[in-house]
Amino acid sequence: KTKLFWLYFVFGILLIILGVMLMPVWSKAGDWCFFKSWGMEVVNIAIAAAIICYIALFQFRKLMAKSNQVVKILTIIEFIIFVLIALGYILNQFKVFNFGDTGACKILGLGLWCRGVIELFRAYYYRGSEHNKYPLYWLIVAILFVSVGVWLFVKPMLRDVHVLWVLVSVIYLVAITCIIDGFLAKPASKNTKKVKT
Repeated sequence: KTKLFWLYFVFGILLIILGVMLMPVWSKAGDWCFFKSWGMEVVNIAIAAAIICYIALFQFRKLMAKSNQVVKILTIIEFIIFVLIALGYILNQFKVFNFGDTGACKILGLGLWCRGVIELFRAYYYRGSEHNKYPLYWLIVAILFVSVGVWLFVKPMLRDVHVLWVLVSVIYLVAITCIIDGFLAKPASKNTKKVKT
């Protein structure tokens, strides 16, 4: 309970307004709709942020780990590719590049394919090694990564507009949660306290 319970309502209402403004339905609106491109711009920023997190939390660690020279070179190539893609999405905000409407799914496919190929090379070079035995289950996962990655890249299942709908839905869920929390955080009135005493 807090006297600032009204902040939950304010935040929830602001999120609802933001969700409405980010909806893809505005993409074909006229010039009066100054926010019609905000949704796809937010998706591009989210994709760029996800790629940067992938680079920083996973790829960089793989890059620094000791491995076979061929695997190391492939990891460096993968690292450079995703750095360039992240840079491209950042420059996309300044209208320098345009990744179209299927970016998220294609990038996911490319990421799975790259990781699968590198793991297959790792399995090849570590075969028969006593110190670095490559588990069979991870070899199967690598083959699945390559297969699914090609499928997602060649025939994307989801377009960026679908990603935007998911994002808008999450915003609405958070907004509803904030409004409910606002009711729950509202202190009991003085009359109610007197009745209880």
